[in-house]
Parts: sequence; C-alpha cells; structure tokens
Amino acid sequence: MNNIEIEDFYHHDFTTASEWEMFIARLEEIMHEWKLPNTKIGPCLKSGNFVNCAWEENFEKLHFADAEFTLKHYKLKLDDENTDNLLEESEEEKVQCHKDALNASNDFARIDGNHLEIACYYGIREFLVLQSTKRDSVMDETKIRILLSSLAIAATNANCDIPTLVQVQEPWQKMYLGTSIGKGICTHFDMVHLKKVPSHCKYLTGLLALFKQKVGEGCGTRLDPVMISVRFSYLLKDWTNSTWTQEPPDFDFMQGETLGVAELGKLPFGATYDPIAELHLYTTWPEMSENVVVDSEGFTDLEPQSAPEWSVQVKMDSSPACLLGEYLTDFLYQCNNQKTIVELLGDAVTYSQQEDQALSSVFNILTESKIPTISTVVSKATTKKNKNVEGPIPEEILLSILYFLFPDAEENTKTPYSDLTTCNIDEDQWKGVKTCAMDSLVWRLAIVAAHCTHYLGGATALAQLWYEFVQEIRFRWERNILISGVSPGFPDSVRTCILHQKLQMMNCCIEKKKAREEMAHKSQSADTDEFETAESEEEEFFECTSEEPANEDDSSSRAQQKATHLLWNKPAGRLAKHPSLKLIQTGDPLYLPITQDPVPKTEDQLEEDAQVMMQLGTSKHASEMRARLMSASLLSDMESFKAANPGAVLEDFIRWYSPRDWIEEDVTDEWGQPKGHLSARMLIPNNPWSTTWSSALPVPAHRQKRLFDDTREAEKALHFLSTKRIGQIAQLLLPALTHAALYTLSEQKQDALPNLPDVTISILNKLQYATKPIHQKLHVYEEIIRDVEGVEALVAQVNSLQHKLGGNNDSKEFTSFLIQLMRGKEVDVPGGSNGNIGSRITTMFRDAQKAALIMTSLNSNPDVDVAGDKFKTFPEPCCKEFILRIVTPRPSPTSTPQPQRLYVCLKRDDIRLAGFFSKDTIFL
Repeated sequence: MNNIEIEDFYHHDFTTASEWEMFIARLEEIMHEWKLPNTKIGPCLKSGNFVNCAWEENFEKLHFADAEFTLKHYKLKLDDENTDNLLEESEEEKVQCHKDALNASNDFARIDGNHLEIACYYGIREFLVLQSTKRDSVMDETKIRILLSSLAIAATNANCDIPTLVQVQEPWQKMYLGTSIGKGICTHFDMVHLKKVPSHCKYLTGLLALFKQKVGEGCGTRLDPVMISVRFSYLLKDWTNSTWTQEPPDFDFMQGETLGVAELGKLPFGATYDPIAELHLYTTWPEMSENVVVDSEGFTDLEPQSAPEWSVQVKMDSSPACLLGEYLTDFLYQCNNQKTIVELLGDAVTYSQQEDQALSSVFNILTESKIPTISTVVSKATTKKNKNVEGPIPEEILLSILYFLFPDAEENTKTPYSDLTTCNIDEDQWKGVKTCAMDSLVWRLAIVAAHCTHYLGGATALAQLWYEFVQEIRFRWERNILISGVSPGFPDSVRTCILHQKLQMMNCCIEKKKAREEMAHKSQSADTDEFETAESEEEEFFECTSEEPANEDDSSSRAQQKATHLLWNKPAGRLAKHPSLKLIQTGDPLYLPITQDPVPKTEDQLEEDAQVMMQLGTSKHASEMRARLMSASLLSDMESFKAANPGAVLEDFIRWYSPRDWIEEDVTDEWGQPKGHLSARMLIPNNPWSTTWSSALPVPAHRQKRLFDDTREAEKALHFLSTKRIGQIAQLLLPALTHAALYTLSEQKQDALPNLPDVTISILNKLQYATKPIHQKLHVYEEIIRDVEGVEALVAQVNSLQHKLGGNNDSKEFTSFLIQLMRGKEVDVPGGSNGNIGSRITTMFRDAQKAALIMTSLNSNPDVDVAGDKFKTFPEPCCKEFILRIVTPRPSPTSTPQPQRLYVCLKRDDIRLAGFFSKDTIFL
C-alpha cells in the first residue's frame, strides 16, 4: 500500500501541456488563421512604396504566464500586387525579407504609424510584432529569450518565414529583436540603442569596420566591397533673416496717431508669426561602393552641395495664431458678455440719453457727452462737452470711424456707399446668407466693431462705438436725415439680418415723417381755400333748390347734383380714373383711391404677431379678434375707396380690390359694362368684408388714423438698439462679421490649395444655416470659426513656403512641389542643390549660419567684426543615416551567400544600429 502511494506521488503526467506550450500553440494557431505560412514572393519594391502605399494591420491578444500580449501583423499592400511577378526567383530571393533587404528603393523612408519604423530599420515589407499589452516593458533578458524562442518555434512549426520580432526595453526606445527562419536560412534582427555615441562610430570608416567585423566572423573569405547609402539631415528653424520671414499683415494702424480709413473696411488675414516651425533638408547619396567615398574624422566627401539627391520636409506650427481667427474668436467671446452700456461707460450715458429724448433739437447741443459724435459735425455745432462720459477710443479715431460709417456727413468723403438699389446679395455665391449687402452700413459696422473689440479696448470700446452709433441714428431721426448705407424699401425679413431690418425700419419712419410734415405744410393754405370754396358752393346749392322742380327728370338730376356737391359727400383722395370700370349704381367713373402704404414690419414683429394669433385659440371670439386684427388695412382701403368714390357699393370695391371675387356675366348693365355678382365667400352673412364695409366711413387716407405710426415705430426701433447688452450687440453684428470673414477667406487665391473653394463652400453652407433664425446658434458659429482658422492657417503656411522657396515662381512644377510639401511629405527638390529651390535653401542656411556666428561673436567679443570671416554654409547634420549592404557566405566559406544589412542612425545624443544578419542553416 505504501509503495503504491509513493509511486503515485512521484508520477508526472507528461501529456499535460505547459503554459509555454499552450502559448506556442496559440501563436501557431494565429499564424494559420492569418494564412501566413507559405506566402508567395511579391513584386519588387518601387521608390515611395513604403510611404505612399497602405499598410494592412491585424492583431490578436493572447496570454502567457499571467501576462497579456498582443501579436500584430503588418503587411504593405502594393497597388500592383495582383499582377504576375515576371522576375525569375533565384535562390537568394526565395525569402521575401531577403529580397527586400537588398532593395534600396525605399531607403530612409519615414513612415507615420505604430511599429512601422521596423520597415525603415530592417527594410522589410511584412513582419509580426509581439508586444506587451499593459505597457509593461520587457526588460529581463530571460523573458526576452523565451519570447523570441516561442515566436521562432511557432513560425517554424507553421512553416512561416515572415520576420517575427519582439518589442523590448522601454516603449519610447523602439527596440525590436527577432528572427526569420525558413528555406534553409536563419536571419537575426538585432538592434543596439546607446545614449552615448562611441568615438569610433561617429564616422563611416568606423561603421564599415564594425560591419565587416560582424559579417566576417568565422567566414574566412575576403569580403566584396560594401554598398553604402548615406543620408544627412539638416534642420532650419530660426528664420533670423527678414528676407525669408513672411511678415504678418500690418494691422497696427489702430495704435498710430492717424487712422488709415482704407483699412477700416476690411478684415485682417494671415498669421501673426511665421507658421513654418521647421524645415528639414535631406541630402542623400544612394548606393555607392565603399571605394568611392571617404568619411572620417579628418576628411569627408559627404558635403551637402555634392549630394546627388536633395529632399525637403517642413513641420508646420500645430496651431499658429492668425489674425482673422483671433478677430472672430474675440468677438464671439463678447456674445456671452451680460454687461450693459451703462455699466461699461457710466451713468452719464443714461443722463445723456434722457436729455436727448426730453429736449428739442435746438437744445441737444447742450447735453452732448465727452464722447465725440458725428451729430456735432452734421449740425456744425461745437460746445463744451460733458466730462463724465469717457471711453477708450481716442476722439480723433472715433471721429474717423464715424465718418467711415456715415460718409454723407462729410463733404468730400473718400468712402461713399455704393448704390445699394442695384446690389442684390442673391446674385452671387452668397445666396442664402441672411446678413446684409456687402459694404453696407451694417457690414462696415460689424468690421469696425471687430477692430474696436480687438485693438481699442474690448467690450468697453464696443460699448462706446455702439453708444455713438445709436446716438447718430437718433440724431438723424430727429432731423429727418436718411440713414446712408441701408438698402431701400421695407424691412427685408427674408434675406437680411435683424439689425439691417431695424435700420430699414428707421429709414421708413424718416421717409414717412418727412412726407407727412411736407404734406401738412402744403395743406395749411389749401385747407383754408377749400373751406371757403365749399361754403360758396353750399350757398349756391340752396339757391338752386329753392325753386320747385319742373318735372321728374329735373328732380332726379337735381337730387344727383345735391349728392354730388354736398360737403360731406365731396370726392377726396383720388389718385387716377380707372380706365374702364364705372360705379354700378350711379354710372360715374370709378376712381383709384390714394391708400395708405402697407405697414412695414421687421422679423421680430412678424414673429410676435404670429405668436399673438396662435395664442388667441380657435373659439368664435378668437376668430372675431383675429379677423379684426387682420382687417385694419382692409378698413383703411375701404374708407379711402368710399372717399374717392361717393355712392360706391361693396360690389364696386370688390371689382377693384379683389377681382377674383367678382363673377362677370354675359349681359351688360345700363352703363355699358358687364354685369356680375359676388363670389360665394362674399355672400356669406356677416363675413368680414361686408361688416367692415358697413362700418367704413368715407375718409381719405391723409385724414385716417395712421396704420403705420412712424413716431411710435421709430421709438420702438431706437429702444431696441439702445437697451441692448454687450452680448446682444455682438450677436446682432456676428452674422455680418462672419459673412465678411468668409468673404475675406474666399478672396485668397492659392494654386497650392486646390480644395480651397470646396472648403469655402462647406463653410458657407454652415453660415447659411446659422444666419436663418433670429436667435443665434452660437455653437454653429464656433464650428465656423474653427473652420476659418484652419483654412487661414493653411493659406498662411502656403504663402510662407512660397515666399521662402519660390519667390515669384508660379510654374506648375513649383505648385506641384508646394502641394506635396503641404501634405507633410518628404519631397524631392527639383534639380537638387543646383536648382532654383536648392539655391534658395542654400542661401537660407548660409544666412542662418552667418546670423548665428554674428550673435556668438557679439556675445563673446562685441568689438570683433565677422562680416568678412569665413563660415560654413551648412551646420553640422542633426542626423546621419547609413545603410550598409553586402552579400556574403555565412557562417562558413562553403555556405550559400546571404544578404547582410546594417542600418545606422547617428544623432548628437544617441546612436541606433539595426542589423539584418543572415546565415545558412544547411551548409554550415
């Protein structure tokens, strides 16, 4: 019994898989799932494939020893991958990675993407990477060996010759080790990363010796010359010479003593500083034999000007500060400011407004504030100003701004408004944008408000400008002066913003007031003459009727004459005689009456009317109230018609006012005109038309109660303008300002940005949506401003590049060069160092070197003149890259020759070596 227990205790079940075996099995299983075994050889790589073609990526998570790993598969997807490979496969090309290692078409390629740097280090198009998922660094050498052996066993079992690598050390080091086993060849992918550069590795001679020592170990044969590819990188980021710096637009005119009026009407555009952060120059010597080049500590053949290939890449500032974007952002920020004009400018504003409203126009000059108004210029009155109201805008600048907004106040103005009657905002690309006409008063006011907000004092300057603007509008209303720069006609609630509608309303009120006062002045004497004439006619009438009528006909004619000549039946307010219609009962000609004009309403008033109509409900009383509200204009027209046509009936009015409601018949009446009858809706008992007609009195339009009370509407509009907070003022101006900004953006023509018009149209669509409602949707404007800032930065970057590299070069080749450069790609310089672009780049580096030498000399010895001293055109390379290749038998002279490759990246503070070393596993 005890023996049996002892045997069971020491018994091991070797059929049970360990964690390591399960890990290897899972790796092998994933390789089969991805169909990696026995992959076919692809076509030869071409220049630019690593950068321009897409990389396919697959990944799978797996566990081993309580650690989670991710296995990733990367493969370059070539455009011509499905075409037949016409190259005959030789013994060296039986493994894909060997074929790629000897291909120099994608040397020094720079690829953006996680782990894709492996393609640059080892020159391979397809590989597997095992990475710790939890970012736990694989630092232990034993763990590294276990993971490497696991991948090698799984790849061998799966008959997969794709390189398999493990990411080791810290993630930022980008260290990858691995192997590729298959078809009798074993390739090791080794890497060294050092923070301190060994002295013998700083130049090509030392690197060649190191590479030959590694490859020739145990080989025992004389090596062929090593093929070398070299790239030196130079960095330029200090644009010390103003010749190469794109100067920002000069928009500091606000700070000067004088104000350039020409600049007031436009918005600034461009970056405030150079948006090009860095320029990288790459000088390349592709595939040279080691026998033709020398690079040692004492001498080098690798001078930048002698490089056969030049390429450049620029790094843009991620978010350059641009003027137009800053303008819009600052103004949008003010939309949330809840301060009032009084809070910003003081109580004297309220006092001044009250005095302006209380006193007559003669005494207005006595209550003017310290803030200068254009009203003083218009009235040509100068008085002592109130010192309690002050603002940040200097008086001379404010006066120039007001002259710009109201140029009709100046005799010889340089900035008059164009004829807005012929300007239709629907005729051009801005159709659907609900703001105002270009270069109108609201357009100019929005731009000037942005200038004041950005340069002259923020919210306080905006409050001062708005206060003066409203004061000027009130001044013009009181003195019957039309507001210039406003489209004529009624408030256009469909195509213009609410602020422009309010100004149109003010002009309507001013026109009505002027016409009414002129008519009142002219009719003073006319009324007296008319009254005297009426008295004499009345006396004649009674004298005529004192006699008895001779017969019945004379009686009827005298009755008609009496009706015609009675004072209260005398025709009034006639405009013209109708060409064909006559009154049904009397046969007198029908006269067109002078009627009151339709009542102009702004968009907010229309919305209020609609809300009132909806709140009345659907009851009978509500219907009557709704009809009464809607029949005010109808009653006025009926009274005008009765006054112009004594003896008229409802049928006469309907024939003129609503011809569709008069059904003509085939017969004629006694006056020779077709008979007819009212339509069905006009015959409904007590319909609004009949009830309104019965209550209408014969009153001409000029004696009626005004449908449009210009005084009340003007005061309402002025109250609307004067009671706004800063945020509400900014929201009123924001649509026009954004429209002006988009117009400024559309004027930028840049061939290197072929998609610029499409981007502008997409922003325009957002603006059309944002300007439709009365209540602004600020989040939409935020999106628009971000889009404008992005486009402005791109245009500024292109302008800077064109200024630096091309000068006046507008050729198609240079435009194509700029397009590629703007996409962040590394672009070959046409003509290399000898081309026009190469010459400008050389000059830029020379100027930067000279400036650096001058600064160094001045700091060390200010008395030294370095103008004539010699200095290098180019600085020391910021990065040196070497790729060494050779095909040699390893590990013995009888082995099959295999490709060997070494990539070296040498920087000032570190060095990286990535070795691709193959050996024959059959003929050892």
